[in-house]
Amino acid sequence: MKPRTWVLTAAAGLVLADASIVTLALPELLRALDTTIVGVAAVIGVYTVVLALALLPAERLVRARGSVPVAAAGFGLFALASLLCAVSDSLTVLLVGRALQAIGGAAGLVAAFELIQGGTAVGRRHWLGAAVLSSAIGPALGGALTEAFDWRAIFVVQAPVAAAGAAAAGAAAIARSAGADLAGAAANLTRSAARFRLLPAIALALLSAALTAVIFLLVLLLIAGWSISPLAAAATVSVLPLAAFAGARLPGAPLLRAVAGSLLVAAGVLALAWLPNADVAWTFVPQLLAGIGMGMALPAFAGQLLPERTTRDAARLLAIRHLGIALVLAVLAPLAAHQLDVSTERAKERGVALVLDAKLPPQDKLTLAPALLSGVDAAQPRAGLQRALAAHRNDFSGADRRAYDMLAERADGTLIAAVAEAFRLVFLVTGGLALLAAAALLLDRRRAATAATAPVAATAPVAATAPVAATAPVAATARTILPSARWLAGLAALVIVVPPAYAALHASSAPAPITLADPCARRQLPGAGGIAGFLQDRALQALDATACRLHSSREELVLALADPAEAKRFQQRHGTDPRSPGSLIQGLLGP
Repeated sequence: MKPRTWVLTAAAGLVLADASIVTLALPELLRALDTTIVGVAAVIGVYTVVLALALLPAERLVRARGSVPVAAAGFGLFALASLLCAVSDSLTVLLVGRALQAIGGAAGLVAAFELIQGGTAVGRRHWLGAAVLSSAIGPALGGALTEAFDWRAIFVVQAPVAAAGAAAAGAAAIARSAGADLAGAAANLTRSAARFRLLPAIALALLSAALTAVIFLLVLLLIAGWSISPLAAAATVSVLPLAAFAGARLPGAPLLRAVAGSLLVAAGVLALAWLPNADVAWTFVPQLLAGIGMGMALPAFAGQLLPERTTRDAARLLAIRHLGIALVLAVLAPLAAHQLDVSTERAKERGVALVLDAKLPPQDKLTLAPALLSGVDAAQPRAGLQRALAAHRNDFSGADRRAYDMLAERADGTLIAAVAEAFRLVFLVTGGLALLAAAALLLDRRRAATAATAPVAATAPVAATAPVAATAPVAATARTILPSARWLAGLAALVIVVPPAYAALHASSAPAPITLADPCARRQLPGAGGIAGFLQDRALQALDATACRLHSSREELVLALADPAEAKRFQQRHGTDPRSPGSLIQGLLGP
């Protein structure tokens, strides 16, 4: 392979990685562009949707105009759009830049497939390497750039790589004009019995959607949920590309590798739903399973279960993959945002309950509770709590500081549990998608086997030797199926064993649940004694009476009384402004 082929491969890999390379920068984009989880999900979603829709038109353009000018123009547009993304100061401008990146990237990808001869045995190694490893490496690279510089550095670095791809396409044009290469590429395409079938195509889309959970949701959990730095998160998710590289080298029949890979991805994603605590080491086994599954399955789909001999084949498979990613983001990003918002509010109320029950001076509790929890938001819940806990620690000393530290530890554990609850449903859904991918492949295999045996059954009565001849393929098939069955049974066992094992570890290490008491029911007062204790008891009784009348919890009321944003949320939910004098006076007067 000539140097320009490596450059074109790198440029194609960049386009494929761009669906995931910004993932570790999303939490920073949340703050920098003042947007929401749905907004940052659009940074990925817009790119994948436009790329998927532009691939087939780009393939027709390659056939009409040739691969060299389309590659040069596509990678050139990608480079310019990357610079637009780098200088954008609003989400709208960034999304426009991402759409332009996708249009240029689609043209560059399809043309690069032909230029590197992706349908031949030699060029296929380059193409599959770009297709499998780039998506897995993207998050780690983006995280390292974000930590070293900021999110804009990701797009700055992309521009020269894409520009080099455009220049390499120009070099290919010079070589082609001299007849140096690519002359007989079409005649040397690898032959395959694969034909386009609906169920494997659906399975590919489902598997691509499931892998989004490892790439997109895990990163959000690490950085936004657990407040881990982008560089540490990048090091954490580097397990995925290493495992994918190992999985791609495993031998086996295409169908076996695709089904086995889908089951491994399912096991990994489902295990992520039950991480025992906020230690990143717990993510290694799920990533290992999902990465090996990714490396096994994606090459088995491309060119084996589904054809990838021509630029049209390549464009179709890439469109299927990115449509799967786009659809799952469109569904799960709003769900994840809603779940995280609800879980964060629940965690804040539980934290207030912890403060009110803590063995701290009574006069400090009613002011400390909202001070610690009102700054916690869904964008970075743990970081907000940690900042507030650190800011108020020096307000206590001696035994009170020890009690405060115990409170801080329990509050942090409660918040981590709430964040895990927020992500659990989306991990379970995406893990289910990988299981559906495996089921679709097995169903397609059953249909193919039924179709293959139908002619044999029809011709059996015609000749006496027909049944004997038919037994040879059946025996060969049986020898193939039996080892496959053992492999699949072992991998199915991982799906059955690993996620429940993680769930059991989670249940054994999770903090004790905190129940928010009914404010309308009698509850035991702290009874700390003295004037301060007497005043605390009366204040808590007044809060209970007001919360009961307003049909809220005492903890929700405390937050609303201290924070205008929480008061607005309270009013939307209960139809009353808790900070109005009337509401407080009614509570103090009692029923």
